[in-house]
Amino acid sequence: MKIVSNNVYSYYTAQKENAKLQAAEKEQRKINKNFDKIVLHSSSDSNDKFVSDIAGKISNEVRKSPSAEQLAQLQKKVEEGTYQIDLDAIVRKILF
Repeated sequence: MKIVSNNVYSYYTAQKENAKLQAAEKEQRKINKNFDKIVLHSSSDSNDKFVSDIAGKISNEVRKSPSAEQLAQLQKKVEEGTYQIDLDAIVRKILF
């Protein structure tokens, strides 16, 4: 009986290369699972309009100058330590 070593060696080499490729793919999948994926895309026209409306409202609010009386009241509250931020009022002004 004659054993042909050339075919056995070719099969062994092919299996070894296949095992290396599979190990590399498995390692790459493991690495990819360790990170979050962020997808950025452009928003629709309705979202663009919403954002521009909100930006316009904020710009208008910032451009308004407070009266001297309002500034004096605010300064007094800050100095006394009684000033509190009204988050609901801020949200109402921004959104409505």
